[in-house]
Amino acid sequence: MPSEREQIPRGLLADGPWKLAALLIAVVIFYTVRNTISHTETISVPVEVDQEPGLAVLKAEPFSVRVTFRGAYADLQQLNTRPPTLLLRPKATAAEGQERVRVRAGDIRGRPGGTRVVAVQPETVLLTFDREAEMALPLAEPPVEGHPLRGRVELEYAPHEVTVKGARRQLEELKAAGFHLQTEPINVDGCVQSFTKTVRIATPGAAWQADISPREVAVKVNIITEQCTREIRDVPVLVAAGTASRRGAWLVEPATVQVRLTGRAEMVQSVTPETLLVLVDGRRVSPDEPAMVPVQVHLPPDVQVDAVVSDPTAVFVMRSSE
Repeated sequence: MPSEREQIPRGLLADGPWKLAALLIAVVIFYTVRNTISHTETISVPVEVDQEPGLAVLKAEPFSVRVTFRGAYADLQQLNTRPPTLLLRPKATAAEGQERVRVRAGDIRGRPGGTRVVAVQPETVLLTFDREAEMALPLAEPPVEGHPLRGRVELEYAPHEVTVKGARRQLEELKAAGFHLQTEPINVDGCVQSFTKTVRIATPGAAWQADISPREVAVKVNIITEQCTREIRDVPVLVAAGTASRRGAWLVEPATVQVRLTGRAEMVQSVTPETLLVLVDGRRVSPDEPAMVPVQVHLPPDVQVDAVVSDPTAVFVMRSSE
């Protein structure tokens, strides 16, 4: 009978291929899970400061830090759509001073759930303080991207000035330099009609530490199409009459009119004399009694203009009883 010492190695070697296969499967699962939840991503995070009332940050050195996050791939992808921020709370209570603040993982706000901060470079930020001030700065006309399908673009926006709260020296320098704040661009590519849009006021850069109020501006985008006036001469006047009025001859004086069209240039230019229909209503005329009848101008169904006028606006119409 085998001793106990001999039974142990035999037990370990029994079903060896199955145990080896199970071990390999376990290793593969371990590294698969590890790779799934152990990705890293490094991004630049701007520095924001929660300072004491009456104080403002004049400068942050650096104005952004490199933060490395670890977590699942799906969680790290959210860093691109919802970037986190770094919020520092210095201890400074006097203006025109400096303080070096250490960056901690808890200062990173808005990071996706399931991720953690594993590294920050650099680990400290040097803050320079100044007295807080408020100043009204002008707002530049929003930039336009693309081109409308027809016409040109004119913008109406409000307000034209916004209130900026920040470091006094920085605001005074911006005011003296005639600095204008900018907004996000407005895309008008392919537009055919006017519209209204609300756009955010853009910060001048990552180093910007001031607060802007309001943060958005309402913009009315007017698509202005070119207008033109065209006269089509000697268009014949036709008589429209009911079935009971077909007998007899019609006399129209004058027999032709001039038609004046006003509207978008491309619409007006598309009209030809052959596509115009100028009519008078013969049902309003009694036999052998001339009458002054208004002229009606009919355009092609796909043509729209601002104004259409005939000259003259009415003509004499007479129908003989024979």
